[in-house]
Amino acid sequence: LCNFMARIPDKIRSIDGSKETLKLTVRITNLWFVGTPNKYEQAEMVFVDSEGDQIHAICKSDHLKSWKADLKDNCTYVMHNFKVVKNDGQFRVCKHEYKLFFIGVTVVREADLHELPFKEFRFVEFANVVAGNCVWPVGWRVQSQFVLSF
Repeated sequence: LCNFMARIPDKIRSIDGSKETLKLTVRITNLWFVGTPNKYEQAEMVFVDSEGDQIHAICKSDHLKSWKADLKDNCTYVMHNFKVVKNDGQFRVCKHEYKLFFIGVTVVREADLHELPFKEFRFVEFANVVAGNCVWPVGWRVQSQFVLSF
């Protein structure tokens, strides 16, 4: 095995804010950019691990230049070292209690990890939507006749 695979990866489920020297093997299932390109822009993404657990990760503009070309939707990575913060904002991308921020010592290596799941869709019957019998993911709400996703 490669040197960067020597340490056993942490699971997203185990992230509890007690350490920042995490080693994660993840797939980026959602990646989007917020702000003005080439001025103030940050990358926001959702990571999923081998257990299907998800966590929100953010790469702010001061670190984005280092990683923008390497971060791609549906690609798999081995990543180390993040700032771990409470996920207690008004609009939460994932239900995980914490979210991750890239920092100066974050390491990102693309890796061929086919066992990591892709984005999971949770379909519901339209009649249940109309009747209000759905449990919506965090950050979703129903307005009038439309389902809005953030």
